[in-house]
Amino acid sequence: MNVKQLITPAAIIALLLTLTITAKGQKATITEEQVVIKTYPYSDPNPVPAIAKHSKIYPYFKFEGYSFQGKEIPWKVIRLENDYIVVWVMPEIGGKIWGAVEKSTGKDFIYQNDVVKFRNIALRGPWTMGGIELNFGIIGHTPSTASKVDYVTRENEDGSVSCIVGNMDLPSRTRWSVEVRLPAGKAYFETRVLWHNPTVLNQSYYNWMTGTAVAAEDLEFFAPGNIYLTHGGEAMPWPVDAEGRNISVYKENNFGPSKSYHVGGTLDNFFGGYYHDSGFGFGHWALNEEMPGKKIWMWTQSRSGEIWADLASDTHGQHIEFQAGRMFSQHSSGRQTPISQYGFSPYASDRWEEIWFPIKETGGMRAASRYGTMNITEEHDRVTIGINALEKIR
Repeated sequence: MNVKQLITPAAIIALLLTLTITAKGQKATITEEQVVIKTYPYSDPNPVPAIAKHSKIYPYFKFEGYSFQGKEIPWKVIRLENDYIVVWVMPEIGGKIWGAVEKSTGKDFIYQNDVVKFRNIALRGPWTMGGIELNFGIIGHTPSTASKVDYVTRENEDGSVSCIVGNMDLPSRTRWSVEVRLPAGKAYFETRVLWHNPTVLNQSYYNWMTGTAVAAEDLEFFAPGNIYLTHGGEAMPWPVDAEGRNISVYKENNFGPSKSYHVGGTLDNFFGGYYHDSGFGFGHWALNEEMPGKKIWMWTQSRSGEIWADLASDTHGQHIEFQAGRMFSQHSSGRQTPISQYGFSPYASDRWEEIWFPIKETGGMRAASRYGTMNITEEHDRVTIGINALEKIR
């Protein structure tokens, strides 16, 4: 579903008017399976209530013991598939979207871990690397990150299939649900979110949908903007920093601690990344007014960050995170601003939609919509246009 052509600027309009890309099929399926996966489990909870040290997650307990020996454990896995992509959902691990693969290449456009390796990262403790983590409530890696959630599967009249996961966040008493919907004949999947505050109190409003991808030296991030915000709200230059480094390129971030870039300054609806050596990438699209937050996060490339490739995976290596959020940035502890956090009003409900998609053979991503992605590069008197359709277009 790709077109890449070397043309002169005068031919651009003709290309766009005549392009026709035909989808291969119109079928999506959903199955529920028991899959045995090597798992590094965590212990029973600490019997001392978490309020003693972590008052924000009361009434939850903390889990503080983690195994360095794996064992084979069966997990319930929901598999959504059409002619182009496969998506896996894990209702027993926070409802996490475990991974997604583009079928013609066999490549992950959402990082799919080879093991379930719980580590002490989340608010309640257990966390697993990869997939798309669903974060609602107070702050990232919410208490339900590694717990069972409610779920239901559905075949829709339009030929699409859905797995709907949901849970109550006990500290805030808010209720969230996410419909993971795979259309027929389209090379993307959707997340449709409904979040409700049934209480008489103003609750914490925090949501970031944490997508992940493989870290690699040839990875370039395509996040439109001219600034990035720190967790404290300071504005810094993007993509070239004050030291002259192009920090939109993964290998140029080989300095300092782990990185958090909340990219902004434009009203674009998309962002993602592209591996130049393999001609493959990943992307996210949502209306900017619904999901203005576009965050890129990566471990430091020193040993203190690289050890997590072994601590959290067996063979799939290091990951990066591309996070989409309802706010412009994630507030730092003790500091809240109108761009980082505000309250969830009593009895209020909120909903929004996003899509997640692969990118093939375009050379990058300069524009994107529900219909496809486009990249444009100029060299001397020639323009190279790469187009990757996500559905039948004319």
